[in-house]
Amino acid sequence: METAGEVVQAYVAVQLERLLAAAPAVRAGEDDAVHDARVVTRRLRAVLSVYRPALDRTVTDRLRDELAELGRALGAARDPHVERHALLRRLAHEDPDLVVGPIEHRIDEDRSAARLLAQDEVDAWLASARFGALVATLSTDLPGGPQADRDAATFLPRRARRAWRRLDRAVELAAQAPSGVDRDEALHEVRKAARRARYASEVAVPVVGPTARRSARRAHRVQEVLGTQHDAVVRQETLRRLAHQAELDGESTFTHGRLHALEHAAAQEAERAAMTPVRKAVRRGHRRWTR
Repeated sequence: METAGEVVQAYVAVQLERLLAAAPAVRAGEDDAVHDARVVTRRLRAVLSVYRPALDRTVTDRLRDELAELGRALGAARDPHVERHALLRRLAHEDPDLVVGPIEHRIDEDRSAARLLAQDEVDAWLASARFGALVATLSTDLPGGPQADRDAATFLPRRARRAWRRLDRAVELAAQAPSGVDRDEALHEVRKAARRARYASEVAVPVVGPTARRSARRAHRVQEVLGTQHDAVVRQETLRRLAHQAELDGESTFTHGRLHALEHAAAQEAERAAMTPVRKAVRRGHRRWTR
């Protein structure tokens, strides 16, 4: 019998290996590596939360806090890079006659500066004693929790069910949210819940098999489409801020407004596109393994 503690420990070990493999490229400022490291922090936080009873809670709570801080630093370095490319790509497809003012320069300067500032924080994080302590703790066998010796085939599905129910609740709340900021925030919560359900399912794959992998894919699809929606919402806020700066400097904000409208349309399109994968994800048939 494989125990819950053994499966969780094995998953943590794999993720730690990936984090350490990405670290040199993260220090070099390679954006793909920054993305990979950020995903690892999210996976680790999810497994330490969803499967908490298999590990000592005092240790896991501290690890989750540290991983959250590291993840935020990595996100601050990754997001401006992605946003810069998306906005400049959007601008490049515009009719040159509709591009008024130095908006390309503003986008490039603003997002590049944010990226460089965040990279300094990431470098400091990876060189810190905190990171060394985090790696050292994850490298050892984490203390077992009250259910560490439970049969993994029983424990993992039951704990994963909690993550899926969290997604169900998030979807219900989003359906009731009014359009605008409230709905955008509710959809962001759906996205985060889908990510949690996905990672919880991935942990269970070695024990449960293809059915858990199928569930993980459904959650991943929700995460992807709502990620597109969220990114478009964030870009709208960036464009509003840049337009305000341009206005203060006496520049035209026409193109800022046009790009904002295009991003708004993109967010709405992504929200509509998410309806089908969300419906598929909340269906109970594919997650019978969690019962």
